[in-house]
Amino acid sequence: MPTIAPAVQQQLEERRGTDAHVLLWIEAKNRDTGAPETIGFWTGDDHQEFLINGEIRTYFGAGDVIDTPPIIASKGFQVRNYRVSLPPLVDEVKTLIRQFEPRLAQVEIHSCPLDIDSGNALAAPLRMFKGILNEAPEELGPKGGPSRTELVLVTSARTLTLALPLKRSNAELQRRSPSDLGREYSDIAGEWVVPWG
Repeated sequence: MPTIAPAVQQQLEERRGTDAHVLLWIEAKNRDTGAPETIGFWTGDDHQEFLINGEIRTYFGAGDVIDTPPIIASKGFQVRNYRVSLPPLVDEVKTLIRQFEPRLAQVEIHSCPLDIDSGNALAAPLRMFKGILNEAPEELGPKGGPSRTELVLVTSARTLTLALPLKRSNAELQRRSPSDLGREYSDIAGEWVVPWG
């Protein structure tokens, strides 16, 4: 259960409303070097630094063009999908898609609570989502029409659904049971030419 800061709790108890900025943090591999690199976006207007988990992170301001659905927090191991829309022609988004390898990148979404009167941050950003980037399709509209890059995110619970690679290798099956020949030709079966007719 997340710990709510006293200032945020007080604003919630006043029941006058709430406001927050969304912070999107992505860690992906560089396509050229293979080294992990990070990039962040937030719903503010200008670039800003935030202190998260003792680390200062720079987020690029994307304004209201970041479209994020409500994040549903619940217990259990259900794999949830979220779709976050970004503008495709912004330089930072181009960097994410073209210079980084977005597939299977680590993603975090934080919520930064704001004072509804002054607009200032009430507390440190609170992590609302942790998962991986599954897809990043770009939709380029007609001239003058809307375009977007949609990030399809899945929760970390997805890693629990992946099969063990040890069960896919013929050598591993032979080590476990010498009579198991189920994958004897799996490494060359795709190269076979099958005559038809």
